[in-house]
Amino acid sequence: MMTSTDLGRFAPRGLVVSSFGLDDGALRIRVIGDLEAAVVASFRDQMTRLTNRAQGRIELDLAGVAFCDAAGGRELLTLRAQAAERQVPMVLVAAHPAVRLLLHLIGEDAFGQGLDGHGLGT
Repeated sequence: MMTSTDLGRFAPRGLVVSSFGLDDGALRIRVIGDLEAAVVASFRDQMTRLTNRAQGRIELDLAGVAFCDAAGGRELLTLRAQAAERQVPMVLVAAHPAVRLLLHLIGEDAFGQGLDGHGLGT
């Protein structure tokens, strides 16, 4: 018999998305949790709401994202492309090594150019 504790092992961990404005007009968005297929739709909704309000640069802080699967990576790239269509730059200012690795593996090192000015590296 499964208990609620057993079920917790299989349920996706929550994803927390928060934002705040910076003095220069940029919007900093901080994401904490696992960015995976099970939460991509909710992440997309939250991010769309936030990014549509942005007037200046969007700074994305993914230091709290310890796991990101291919669906999460695709969503990040889609969000960046949508921001670019509105001529709003989106830069990655912090990322967990797991996110850096995923972006490197899919050939998107340039997304991390905001990381201490050094890019993602390996």
